[in-house]
Amino acid sequence: MTFKIKRFSTIRIFSAKVAKSRDWYVSFLGMDPVEDLEGFVSFEIQNVRFDIIASDLKSPFSKGGSVGYFLVDDLDELIKKCIELEGAVYRGPLRVEESQRTIVQIIDPFGNVIGFESEF
Repeated sequence: MTFKIKRFSTIRIFSAKVAKSRDWYVSFLGMDPVEDLEGFVSFEIQNVRFDIIASDLKSPFSKGGSVGYFLVDDLDELIKKCIELEGAVYRGPLRVEESQRTIVQIIDPFGNVIGFESEF
């Protein structure tokens, strides 16, 4: 039996403050969630779900680990908006010659890390 990986369908972060994280990402992404429940929020970004879920014992809040990267057209503007909203650059920007992309990880005010990249 073989299978084919198609694309990311969902990227999830875990948060101790789901409602506050939701509000920050509404401002940062400039869009409302497509689902908004207690302990669970989901945005749809170009056919990829970006979920914020309440952390628990099996999925505790943490930094590090796997980070998904969204492709954007202007990393400088994204970083500027992140900082204006009291987020910060966590790692980067780093130019990756092999892929002809620049990557950055940002950290929101609640400690969640998410990645973005742009082509150069």
